[in-house]
Amino acid sequence: MKKYIFLIITLFAFGCEDYLDTQDYLSKNDQNFPESSTDVDQMLTGAYYSMMKVNLNSTYYIGALASDEQFGSGAANDADAHGFDRWLASNPNMAHNIWSNYYEGIYRVNKLLEAVGQVNWSSEEHKSRATGEAYFLRAFFYSELSKLFGEVPLLIKSDPVNIPQTPADETYAQIASDLQMAIDLLPSEQYNSDPAMYGHATKWAAQALLARVYLFYTGYYDQNNLPLPDGGSIEKSEVVQNLEDLITNSGHHLINDFRNLWAYTNELTKEDYAYTQGEGLQWAGENNAESVFAIHYTLINGWGDPRNVIAQAFGVRGQSNVNNVFPFGGVWGHGQINPRFVDSWVASAPEDEIRRWGSVLDVEHPREGIVKYETGGWNMVEETKLFPKKLTIIRAFTDKSAPNREDWLSFNINIIMDGMQQGFNNASIENLVLIRYADVLLMHSELTETKDNLNVVRDRAGLDPVAAYSLDHIKQERHHELAFEGIRFYDLLRWYGDDAGAIIDQSQNGAELLNDKVPGVFQANLTDRIKDTGGFMQIPEQEILLSGNVLKQNPGWTGPESILQ
Repeated sequence: MKKYIFLIITLFAFGCEDYLDTQDYLSKNDQNFPESSTDVDQMLTGAYYSMMKVNLNSTYYIGALASDEQFGSGAANDADAHGFDRWLASNPNMAHNIWSNYYEGIYRVNKLLEAVGQVNWSSEEHKSRATGEAYFLRAFFYSELSKLFGEVPLLIKSDPVNIPQTPADETYAQIASDLQMAIDLLPSEQYNSDPAMYGHATKWAAQALLARVYLFYTGYYDQNNLPLPDGGSIEKSEVVQNLEDLITNSGHHLINDFRNLWAYTNELTKEDYAYTQGEGLQWAGENNAESVFAIHYTLINGWGDPRNVIAQAFGVRGQSNVNNVFPFGGVWGHGQINPRFVDSWVASAPEDEIRRWGSVLDVEHPREGIVKYETGGWNMVEETKLFPKKLTIIRAFTDKSAPNREDWLSFNINIIMDGMQQGFNNASIENLVLIRYADVLLMHSELTETKDNLNVVRDRAGLDPVAAYSLDHIKQERHHELAFEGIRFYDLLRWYGDDAGAIIDQSQNGAELLNDKVPGVFQANLTDRIKDTGGFMQIPEQEILLSGNVLKQNPGWTGPESILQ
């Protein structure tokens, strides 16, 4: 940034000298880049890369641990996980990764949008699509930052400026405007019409994100409509119309069996895994019809490359022989499932077994066929022996004639099919699905206060339809259908506001667990922490210092009561 500011000052100082040719003919710079559609695609790739780099600071991971569904777990020194879980500061910059990378992405998008007029576009279609993707990405970055931090600086130009946090109404107005632009510019192509565009934003993703933003903003801030920068607003009826366009025309639909959404049903694993053996299941793959928007990862990656670290974090921890917990790999053990949530699920919906046991790995239940699970692996804390199945390390034997060999790989069956030989950690490339079609149906049901689409989701799970719509039905259905997908915490904030912490404490405090094999109970104070902070995360202290204290710390993050002990 300092170099960029110096460049601006230098060009301004010599700008009056009309004899000075400042055009750089030898390298890419603001004057000659982007010039072509290919240049724009490179800029978009850079913005998507900023998204890919965020994992354990993402709202997916933080929202999962802060909710009443999962604990921080891992080891005693996994301080960030425990901090997110208890809404306490493990260090002054615990959420800096998402702040820095998303503002990097915003800068890249702003540069692209400012350059639209100078590009020699290959076609009007390419111009429309690329520009629409850029607007979507900026809206996505700001919606995630706003959901996590509350009020943040709104920058819609690439000029280096130092401004305080922008009022939430203004930021959400810009998000809404950007999503409108994305919806208007992106083509109305069915989701699978061009495999080369997998991982790119689509019109349908923009429509779904608009609904998610609308529900959070109007719920949390107690408003009726989503504002626009010109003083207008987006009303509920417009959001509904967009969802109905998505439902009717996108080609997205529910996968036939809930369990086929998750990689443990892949063809190389399913018949060796007791839970799926003989069930006729088949993984729908990463780019399936239910994935409305996902972060895509590459097949080739190393420790320094973006990869789906959340899957590593949620994996089975510390086993001396990982073949004993086949098909689940042994990694960090974060996000252990709250047993009280599972108990309440059984009590409130005993017949919901497909989704419950398709989502929850109980390593001690015979249905899983786990040979031997070792408690306290790598000094594990907050251990409940309940792991999330949806997103975790999944293994397949490459040589079934020698099943005891640790000759296996993880996640995408294409790794094995393509003959790629990588260890399970560095092959963590399964997509991080952020919006599923089931969520679209449930949002539509909630916005219209109708039962039909809620019942479509229930029918896929083999459940009887509800007789009439109620918000309580929606709350339970979202809790069960979308469990462990990082959504629950933000649902609680928009439904209950400052009282969300009390709901979480009631569910999880007193839950029995193991701390390095020693029996204990979970105890936190989210009731006070959410009231003190409004449910928003600590602004990274590094950014406050860089701003010269123009940025202000969020409420509830300055006293000793905010520090993880």
